[in-house]
Amino acid sequence: MAHIGVFATILDAAGHLLLVHQNYAGRLWTQPGGRVEPNESPLDALHREVREETGHRIAVERFVGAYSRTYDDDLVLAFIGRTIGSDPWAPDGEIAAIGFFAPDRLPDPMNLRTRTRIADALAGRSGLVRVYDAPENQQASFPEGL
Repeated sequence: MAHIGVFATILDAAGHLLLVHQNYAGRLWTQPGGRVEPNESPLDALHREVREETGHRIAVERFVGAYSRTYDDDLVLAFIGRTIGSDPWAPDGEIAAIGFFAPDRLPDPMNLRTRTRIADALAGRSGLVRVYDAPENQQASFPEGL
C-alpha cells in the first residue's frame, strides 16, 4: 500500500519559512508535515501535522504539487500557506526544534526533496508532478540561493 504524506511551505509575515528539525533518523531540517491517517483528508492531515509538530495554525493558500518516489511507494502532496497563529510549543521525541528561516538561509542538513518542494512553492508553481524513479535520480535545479 502506498504511503501518502502531506507537507507545507509555511511563511510568516516577513516571508520566512517555518521548518522543523527532526529528532530521529538523519536529524534533518524539513517542512512540517507527515502521513495521512486512515479516514483522514489530506488537508485535515496537514493541519493536524503542522499543529502537532509546531503549535502553529495555518491557512493553506495553494496546492503546489505531487511528488512520487515510485521505488519507495511514496506519494507526497505539497502545499503553500501562511501561519495565522500559534500555541505554546516544546521539543519532543519527534521534533527537536522549530524555526523561521529566510529562503536564502535555509538550515542544514536538509534533503534534496525538501529543497525541491520549497523551491517549487516559492517559484509559484502549482499542479506540479515530480517523479523520482530511483534513489540516485533526485536532481533538481533551484532558484538562486536555494
